[in-house]
Amino acid sequence: MTGPTRVAGWGVTADGSEVTWTIAEGRRGRRWREVLSRAGAVEHALLLETAPDGRFSHLELARADGLWTFHPEADGTLHGNHVGRGEVDVRHVAGWPFGPDDVMMIEDSLVGPAAIAWSRAASLPVGSRQMVAAVVIAGDGALEPVPALQVERLTATGWRVGSAPPFELDAAGLPVLAGGSRRPLEVD
Repeated sequence: MTGPTRVAGWGVTADGSEVTWTIAEGRRGRRWREVLSRAGAVEHALLLETAPDGRFSHLELARADGLWTFHPEADGTLHGNHVGRGEVDVRHVAGWPFGPDDVMMIEDSLVGPAAIAWSRAASLPVGSRQMVAAVVIAGDGALEPVPALQVERLTATGWRVGSAPPFELDAAGLPVLAGGSRRPLEVD
């Protein structure tokens, strides 16, 4: 029997972005972390948490436009905020409809779509697609509810989520990247 997934990795995405990521699994689910950079400049740092059943549970995103934090509530709503440079107040999201199977999508992220695909790997056969409700954090800072985001399983390991470039996940739900490498987070 294998233990929880606890892996670090890095590599290059289809658009040439460099990604450093970790996935740490525990009794409360998975913590997906990512730092994405282009030409040596950090674009964002992300912490995305999923519950043991794969459902979205928490997000923290740091970018040049500010800090984002989101979590679903038991009453079927999404709550969070954005604290941005130059904003007079905190931009709040409170009470947006958000069902138990809804997802958070972060433009330009690798682990965001990877978490979405991983949560559906057991139920979505190769060649199939599924529509899911989502809240999308766009690259320009816009926040948009999307009633139907397409999740498509292209091959046994290949996926596409929304308009993001296709990507690969291995059987454990770990990203497979060009020039990539992986290491265990813990030493035996």
